[in-house]
Amino acid sequence: MNTTSTHNTIDSSENQDGQPLHVVIVGGGYAGLSALITLRKAAPDARITLIDPKPWHLIITRLHETIHRPLESIRISYKTLAERFQFDHRQYAVDINENRLKDWQDQRAIKTDTEILPFDFMLITTGASSGTPLRRPNFYDLTALTLNSGAEILERFVSNGGPGKTINLIGGGPTGIQFAFEIDHVLKAMHVEFRLNVYDTHAKLLGRFPHAFGDYVEQRMIEKRIAFMPEWHFESSPEQTACLVQKQGERREISDSQLTLLLTGKKPQTLWHANSSGQIRLDKETLTRIFTAGDCSHYDMMGSNSMTAQSALRKGRAAAKNILLEAGLTRFCLPYMHRDIGYVLSLGPSDAVGWVGAPGNIVKGVPAYLIKETTEMQYDLLLSGVDSYIG
Repeated sequence: MNTTSTHNTIDSSENQDGQPLHVVIVGGGYAGLSALITLRKAAPDARITLIDPKPWHLIITRLHETIHRPLESIRISYKTLAERFQFDHRQYAVDINENRLKDWQDQRAIKTDTEILPFDFMLITTGASSGTPLRRPNFYDLTALTLNSGAEILERFVSNGGPGKTINLIGGGPTGIQFAFEIDHVLKAMHVEFRLNVYDTHAKLLGRFPHAFGDYVEQRMIEKRIAFMPEWHFESSPEQTACLVQKQGERREISDSQLTLLLTGKKPQTLWHANSSGQIRLDKETLTRIFTAGDCSHYDMMGSNSMTAQSALRKGRAAAKNILLEAGLTRFCLPYMHRDIGYVLSLGPSDAVGWVGAPGNIVKGVPAYLIKETTEMQYDLLLSGVDSYIG
């Protein structure tokens, strides 16, 4: 067995039968690609198969920018990535449940509609979804915004109807806030008369962040006349009816706006419990051949489980290294220990707010914006083959 040390991990490019190591990754988001690139650099002879139902990877942390730039600019095809990092892509949606995971662990193979893929290790990185789509005119949830150009949606809003048009943005979390400021900037640059309402279930914006964080965002919203509507929640039914319900019981139909964006966040269909090394735990049993990472995973111990690109990247990287350790002679995995080192929220061109190092270290304005852009460029470099992440 060939075991050489590379990038602080063990390069075990062969399985116990002397054949090239085969890793199947289900899900091509931040965690999946971070793991894939880590595996490829550390184990150049390994075979890697990526299963994802889409033909492209979406840089979703830049999704709000599609209000003023083409959607295609934040997509990169798996075909291009496969040529760059030498892996196979299967465009297929995998149905995952506990029984299937146990079968895959025992059989060391996964069956699709067209083939059976044997593997040595599997990594589940399916992320989270925004729920069942609501099909209504001028209504877009997060999934719809990944498939439809934000700039074109805004152009249709501008061209339809007269002055005094209203946009309802439901969800005052990071994604909703970033979209609100991008929309405000673009429409004001076009000299459009509009009203932008941001509805949120909480009494204060961004309550899970430091107070100074939310205070700065609220201040900037007041300056830009973006209306914050606290303590409203969204209700919908299978009959495609939808409305906003206020804490005191008042109800508003979403049809009162010419454009509604539903950005209430994403939830994993299943949150897989894993040990501190990323191996899935089911009924107190550790599936040593099946790892998980990203938004669909919750690791034991003290590493960050936040649903952020930062955490997903670090988990993917840690899982890949542990797959190689498990495949090597030591059969000993390392605990995932990453702690969040910062978070920055874009507030339109040349403005942002965030914290760096520790939650109390707040950065605002242009310095925060430059940190945000540097972070995005770092990920762009990773997809181009240049890994500048430390650890």
